[in-house]
Amino acid sequence: MDVKPGHCWCCEKRLPQRTVPCDRCPVAVYCTTSCRDRDKVRHGAVECEIFQAKKCSACGKRGETLECSGCNDAWYCDTDCQRHGWPFHKAKCKGIMAFVKQLSLKLLRPKLFGSFPYYIGNTMAKDFLQLENNELSANREEKVHAMQEYHVLSAGCGNLRHTVLTAASLPDMYQGKLHVTLNDYDPFVMARNVLFLFMLVRFADTDYIASSLTTIWYSLHISKREYDLIKTSLDELIQMSAQQLHDASKGLVRLLDEDLIYLKVVWGRWRALECQRDKTTSINLRQQRKVLFDNCPFAKVNHPHYLSRINEKDRKMIEEWFEHGLFFPYEAKEKDMPFDNPTLTAQNASKIIPGKDVRLFLLLNNAQAVPHEDARFVYCIQPLRIPFEVWDCLRVREHTPGSHSSPMVMYHKYVTNLLQKVKSLILQGRLLIHVSLANCLDFPNHHQTLSMPNYDRIFTSNVADYVGIPRLLHTFKPLLNDNNSYSAIVTESMNWLETVPGSKPDVKHISDSQLANIMNRTPVPLIRDTWASDNFNNTPYFLQYLRADIMAGGLGMPSLKKIPSFESVKKYHGMEMRDFRKGLNKLVPFQYQRNKREFNKNNGHDRALEWCLPKG
Repeated sequence: MDVKPGHCWCCEKRLPQRTVPCDRCPVAVYCTTSCRDRDKVRHGAVECEIFQAKKCSACGKRGETLECSGCNDAWYCDTDCQRHGWPFHKAKCKGIMAFVKQLSLKLLRPKLFGSFPYYIGNTMAKDFLQLENNELSANREEKVHAMQEYHVLSAGCGNLRHTVLTAASLPDMYQGKLHVTLNDYDPFVMARNVLFLFMLVRFADTDYIASSLTTIWYSLHISKREYDLIKTSLDELIQMSAQQLHDASKGLVRLLDEDLIYLKVVWGRWRALECQRDKTTSINLRQQRKVLFDNCPFAKVNHPHYLSRINEKDRKMIEEWFEHGLFFPYEAKEKDMPFDNPTLTAQNASKIIPGKDVRLFLLLNNAQAVPHEDARFVYCIQPLRIPFEVWDCLRVREHTPGSHSSPMVMYHKYVTNLLQKVKSLILQGRLLIHVSLANCLDFPNHHQTLSMPNYDRIFTSNVADYVGIPRLLHTFKPLLNDNNSYSAIVTESMNWLETVPGSKPDVKHISDSQLANIMNRTPVPLIRDTWASDNFNNTPYFLQYLRADIMAGGLGMPSLKKIPSFESVKKYHGMEMRDFRKGLNKLVPFQYQRNKREFNKNNGHDRALEWCLPKG
């Protein structure tokens, strides 16, 4: 489901003129019969099960069928077959309906969230627009869409990876302007985002800023040149008003003075840190990082798990990266990097006071002569967050061909190239960023107050996990651009798997011969659980979760009295959800494969839904 349009479903290479379709479903296409055969076991267990004609649950005939609206997990040729099959299906159907109702009650419970700032991110970078798969896919409209301005809202945006990929992925024929609203309540993440954007403009006349910014984005230690870039930028930013920042960034960054206050506090604290590593008062990020790694039980399990998927040569280099945390365009030595990276720090409060106003805590402690212990700025990258996971390694390899001395060098080159394209777009005046620190659920009020235009795309990260899909649709539907038939809201669910029993495959039920057969057909080293997730269709379980989520009503909203059918879910709040069982999403894959991406392991369970305004 995550195959790039026009590419083979197995090897991901661009399709030739003569293609080989799947002989069981109308969606998958391959470049050769060998690719089709190689993917038959995995594809047959997942996408074929979803897209192919269903088998009647009563007579066993495959063809056009009617779906049971009660459970969405049984199909019948006609009402006669359904009537004959009901005595055998009744218990299962009523059991699923009862579970949906029970789960909806659990989803009503309030959830608190708050942890490390997402300087790295927890999902792969996404192109918000996908113009060639949307507006620019209709030939008769290409000229109009190639010049129009697009507006994107990224609610709960995290870092800049999605914005960078979107801007760098604009097709050559597109010559319009891209407006992106970055909305996140986290002042640390937003301080970093604005700093990076400012640096890209401030030092645009140098030939190294894109490479240096990539290093600053991810590297634990940095050179004097990178540190001086940070120091100079912070010194200037701390003195600016919002209007001065807008002017200094050549119109790139726009925000309110009331939001800028919080960013200035973060910038001031970064500037005050002693980052020279050979000084006794240095912040010593290496030691802080080691303590964090050593005290994280999940890292002790997940890091070996992650390494086991990677080929031997790259595995050795990634093992070394876990030790040194360096990210350069060459094989840098730790001893040659004299400075710690201050932008990888934040205050302890960001992870110990979830649910409270971190921004108020930040301001209060900044006003004290001696900061509270919890307000110290320390290394804050969660051990499970790995830079290589947030960029699709298939695209990284595609756009950085040839051999590289290490994955770090390959990824550094890829991100640097993206930033070069973003810089070019900025200098042309075609990328404009509005920054908002409002709570995303309050953002519509700010949108109205500032008379901002409506959006062609609204991305909501995995905020749905915390407030429910209904709350997001009610909040953001009024902000969609109803003059663009391709406008959409994207919701993502990452934590659903933990709430639905049976949604995880039981690897103990996988035979050794079956596992060996798959391993012989796959170029990536596999272990049992990742193999199982790619070869297990848990879509029926996600449907149960989705119906329960809609029934729960969302944060601060009343629940529904009746269990919604899947058909009513697709039309919830006057929206039209793209049915992921009948075709592919147009912006974000409904789900990702895990095993074909050796450097991306955490995306197999995410589910993305695309909600559009009804046509006409």
